[in-house]
Amino acid sequence: MWGNLMLNLLLAHFVGDFVFQSDVLSRDKKANNFTSWFLYVHTFVIAILSWAAIGYLDLWPLALVIGATHLLIDGIKSCVKKDSLCLFVSDQILHIVILIVVANICVDCCGWASPGWMTDQALKAVAVANAAIFCWKPANILIKYILQYCKMVVPEDDTTLFHAGKLIGTLERWLILTFLLIGRYEVIGFLITAKSIIRFGDKDKSIDGKQTYKDQTEYFLAGTLLSISFAVACGLLLRIIV
Repeated sequence: MWGNLMLNLLLAHFVGDFVFQSDVLSRDKKANNFTSWFLYVHTFVIAILSWAAIGYLDLWPLALVIGATHLLIDGIKSCVKKDSLCLFVSDQILHIVILIVVANICVDCCGWASPGWMTDQALKAVAVANAAIFCWKPANILIKYILQYCKMVVPEDDTTLFHAGKLIGTLERWLILTFLLIGRYEVIGFLITAKSIIRFGDKDKSIDGKQTYKDQTEYFLAGTLLSISFAVACGLLLRIIV
């Protein structure tokens, strides 16, 4: 029961925190802190999604707790002006800890049971949706921060290269996830090889005309390996659940 509820709450969190939160709105929250209108709209969305994930109308106070703590955590986070890997990971861990506490209260104190709609197939769909969303925005953000933490050459957010890299990385992780689920492991090797061949020999130049091939290649390899690692980890977890 607890695992089913956690999958639901995680999906609500991923949808509210990543799918319904664009970079522009996130920057508004960062700039205005607790006076940002979006912070409160975002909190309301999280609370509603969490209420739907719990699945029982009379348990709305627990959804309110999730929303209120989300508001507090995000508000405090927005006061820290410099983004970093530690800040992002700490923020997500705190949110997930709150979800774990709420799930325990629901099951142990409120006698929560899986709603009628949550069949085995529905549970598998929720698990796949969690993995797919994680392999989209959260994975892209984590890869960016990890590369920055390791002092890799990371293009600025507004460059074509970085946006293209996010799109390619997301598609790559979704494909690997799909192939893992259907047991076609050999196709994953083909995909990685094809990507490496396309990149081979692609030399980038800096403004002063000097070759930056080594830096760009290291960035490409590190990003690719991180991307593959996240996709494989999600795929293995899904194989256990599904």
